[in-house]
Amino acid sequence: MILTLREAQKYDPEITQDQLDGFEASLRQITSNNFQVKGIRGYGVTISDDTIVTRRDEISGSIRKGDTLEIYGAGVNDGLYTVKDVVGTIITLECAPRVAGVFREAIVSLVVYPADIKIGISNLIKYDVKMGSKIGVKSETISRMSTTYYDATAAESVSGYPASLMNFAKKYEKMRWG
Repeated sequence: MILTLREAQKYDPEITQDQLDGFEASLRQITSNNFQVKGIRGYGVTISDDTIVTRRDEISGSIRKGDTLEIYGAGVNDGLYTVKDVVGTIITLECAPRVAGVFREAIVSLVVYPADIKIGISNLIKYDVKMGSKIGVKSETISRMSTTYYDATAAESVSGYPASLMNFAKKYEKMRWG
């Protein structure tokens, strides 16, 4: 996860975990970057209840409580998970995967987001709080005060946010392969 719910609620007390997950999915889609640390990877996993067991001990020494893991190659279990606890090669997750079993071809990787990504997402949350009620207003006049907002065309916005707010993600963009 990019920000914890508690961190995000400092900027917007009404924000939900689903919205934070949406920010993460959107960032990963826009940049075509999964932010995996390729050196911290486990191959072949056993999934049961809310735990995963890796075959290699190397991955567990580098993973801590609160980290984000990506599982892929495990069918419906593919996705992002938050680590609740780590003991040896047993990793307990906050949310249980869908299907238990042994997945020999599955890969578990640590996902780490750089600090400027966290700052960028927090700025988007602040923008939502400040401008959320004003979206769509082209012109407004009250008494002798007038307010006009610019049109947000495709060239001026990315995922519904001004392009200038999304510049933090540009340096992490990777080439898309068919």
